[in-house]
Amino acid sequence: MNRLFGTSKQEPPKQQPPPPQNPQQPKVLDLTEQQKRSEAKVKELTEQIQELDKQISEQYYKAKNSKGVQQTTAKSRAVMLLKRKKMLEQQLGQMLNNQMTLDQVAFTKENIQNTLEMAQAMQQVVAVQKEAFKEIDMDKLDDIMDDMEDMKFETDYMNDMMNRNYGCDIDESELDREMAEIENDMNYNAFQPQQQQQQASYQSLMGQKQVYNPQTN
Repeated sequence: MNRLFGTSKQEPPKQQPPPPQNPQQPKVLDLTEQQKRSEAKVKELTEQIQELDKQISEQYYKAKNSKGVQQTTAKSRAVMLLKRKKMLEQQLGQMLNNQMTLDQVAFTKENIQNTLEMAQAMQQVVAVQKEAFKEIDMDKLDDIMDDMEDMKFETDYMNDMMNRNYGCDIDESELDREMAEIENDMNYNAFQPQQQQQQASYQSLMGQKQVYNPQTN
């Protein structure tokens, strides 16, 4: 049968497409770690330059105090040390510039982070306030304000009533007559002691005349 009708060709298995490769994420630079490395490198270069200064000074004094081959050797070493010192000083300058750049980047990053945190805090506060305002009934608040205005009006009216003077009507002519009587009484009371004093003085004088009357003697 297979010879008569032939066999169906089997389709080759489909190849599965390779899984998509995730592009490699760029590594985030740790500024703090980088700053520490930069500071360590600056410290190392500074120490090396200080050590070269000592060696150059030694070779200089050897060259000054020697002659011949020793002097030539000391000069050569001093020149080589000086070249190395200049290379290290150049490298130190580059590291200091890089360190300053890192400090500026870190400062900018910190400011951005602070701004983001402040914005998030403000957003949360606004959301809380919105939720709080939803629970406030503006109509009730308006009624409360009206009630407070009415209470203020009634309180002011009550204070006016409490401070009101309830005086009796007085006849001006009657008041003048009473004042005249008071004045007469005051004058009379002031006159009485003076009159009594005059009477006492008169009686004393008459008594003295009776004592020294020559007719009686």
